[in-house]
Amino acid sequence: MGVTNTKGDWKELTSDELLVLTRCFIRYAGQPMKEEEPLQLSRGVLSGAETKLALHGLRARGWMEAVTKSWGERILYIPLHRLPDLYDMLLEQGTMNMMRTDHPVTVHEAKTGLEAELLHVLSHIAKQGVPLTAKGTIHKRSLQRLIELTPFRSEDLEGLGLQYAHTDQYPVQTAVMMDLLLSLGLLVKEAVSFRIQETELAAWIHLSAWQMRKHIFITFMERYGKSEASMQHFRYMLCAASQYAGAEGWLPVKSLLQWMLQAGLISQESLNRTGSQTSAPLEFAAASGSSEAFEEGAAIEFNFSEHDMDEIKGWLKALTAFGMGDWGLSALGELCFRWNVSPLDMLRLYQDEVGHQEQGTFYMQPDFEILVPPDVAYDVRWRLECCCELVTGDRMAVYRLTRESVAEAIELGMEAQAIFALLDKHSQTGVPDHVRVAVEQWAGSVGRTAFASVTLLRCGTHDDADTVARHPGLEGLLERIGERDFIIPARSAAKIRKTLAAIGLSPRRELEGTDEPIHRYPLAAETEHISSDSPDSEIRPYDITINDGTAEFTFSQEGRAGLVYTGRTLHFYEREHTLPDPLDYFPESSAVPSSWTKEWRSYHVSTARQLIEQAIRWQTAVGLRIGRAEVKWIPESVIPGEPWSVIGWYASEEGAEAPVRATLQPGEWSDMRLLVPFTS
Repeated sequence: MGVTNTKGDWKELTSDELLVLTRCFIRYAGQPMKEEEPLQLSRGVLSGAETKLALHGLRARGWMEAVTKSWGERILYIPLHRLPDLYDMLLEQGTMNMMRTDHPVTVHEAKTGLEAELLHVLSHIAKQGVPLTAKGTIHKRSLQRLIELTPFRSEDLEGLGLQYAHTDQYPVQTAVMMDLLLSLGLLVKEAVSFRIQETELAAWIHLSAWQMRKHIFITFMERYGKSEASMQHFRYMLCAASQYAGAEGWLPVKSLLQWMLQAGLISQESLNRTGSQTSAPLEFAAASGSSEAFEEGAAIEFNFSEHDMDEIKGWLKALTAFGMGDWGLSALGELCFRWNVSPLDMLRLYQDEVGHQEQGTFYMQPDFEILVPPDVAYDVRWRLECCCELVTGDRMAVYRLTRESVAEAIELGMEAQAIFALLDKHSQTGVPDHVRVAVEQWAGSVGRTAFASVTLLRCGTHDDADTVARHPGLEGLLERIGERDFIIPARSAAKIRKTLAAIGLSPRRELEGTDEPIHRYPLAAETEHISSDSPDSEIRPYDITINDGTAEFTFSQEGRAGLVYTGRTLHFYEREHTLPDPLDYFPESSAVPSSWTKEWRSYHVSTARQLIEQAIRWQTAVGLRIGRAEVKWIPESVIPGEPWSVIGWYASEEGAEAPVRATLQPGEWSDMRLLVPFTS
């Protein structure tokens, strides 16, 4: 059995599935959990069998996924694309009032144009390359230029507390920039340099600016945010709360944290961070106050730790550096944040893409400058990057055509006609005549001479050379430059070699005068021992998802090698795509008397014990009639003795008080039956 539905609404879940999902979500967010953790979280409310069947249903519907470690341990997790729906669920179950601040805010505005600046960095790499030293680090000269091009400031990202390779050489802002390009699949690190992935780049520059920002945002949320469930909850709740911002869009962070405390997403119990080995759900520490539900309009104060607030401030500053919103401080010194994007739209996996690739035009100026508005497509910008110099990368980007930029473009393989085609097609006002003439002159001066790599054919004697020169099959393929020497085009070498062999003048395969290693036939000599590993299977550098029959790149693919250590390891393990048969949870069910599961009956003390022990083996519940009431009892262990007794839980109904743990003896109930799902 496999996954059957990955788009269903949470309202379609059964009550057991919803209970297990909600408890796992509040405790772990999208972080991995051991297979037994859901059993502990639902202990006393659901039997182990009910929890396992709920997990089975959640995995079948795509609300949970599983990976298996090499030694067989199974790890469960809620996939990231499901998280927005779960925060919506929380908001629907416990409504959030409109959040606003009544005090003036000192604003730190978001940076703009990140997509264009990353394109400029990629263009620089395409032109100049990023060579690596023998130790695998970027050469100092290249690193210095990358630092100059980095669109971030170190103070904007230091609060993230990132760990990454070569911290002693790479400033954090440059490490993040390179990590982002690697994580998006636009760059790949090889032995001697970083290389642009052309297939991925072609797909990237044909995205709209909104689509680019969406991929950047998804990557940013999980690669640069803390992996603890508490910070993941905060990151996503900040997104979910965007729909509750006041008229000016400001979200007071303290009010959001108070709501999270009310909803159970943060805990007052985790006051002591140092050396704590508890499994407290979250790490944020509320120094005072109550976790009881707020009364509407009540003013309840909580003092969150300075460490937590510093972490949150670091995240808000990084969001601003990535251009996602503004952060600020109110007149009372309280943190606020204001989105300038729609974060929920960006996080949803199946959200329709808003808008297509931009179709705007630029303006060719008489002074050789090109004014590029924000609505100019990025594939157009990419070609401008090739043949122009970037003057300024503000909202209205400005490029300039120069003799040097045109010459460099032609050297890089962009023909003069392609430059004119670019200008003619996308310039709103056309190309001034004097600009066209100048570009023609600049282009015409490049390539009038060139160095060429050719192959020299050298004959042993003058007579052999004459024979070669007279042969009709070689006519037009050779250029004689001496008594015994000819120049031949490399593309014709195979044909010439075959013809020479036919007339008894077969050339040696080994080239004379070269320092290149000579290619030898492998294993030509007998060897005593051959050890060869099977070649690695080809790893696709990108992932493709199919939505409504249309293929699209997944730029935020999990597991790409970057520079930043994320702590995420799920991609190292094998993902489980099939599910076990639910009846496997109840082994040897045919050996159990059918009356135990189908009828309410009174049993002898010894038979009652056997029924209880069977329930413990299956981790299922038992129905007990105590007085006139029928109760659901979840047994845990039998205590031997005369009479014997059983420790377990009175399972609570939804919305009732917490489950009660107690010890019962056989005389305390009358009738009983096994409660298993394959009976009604």
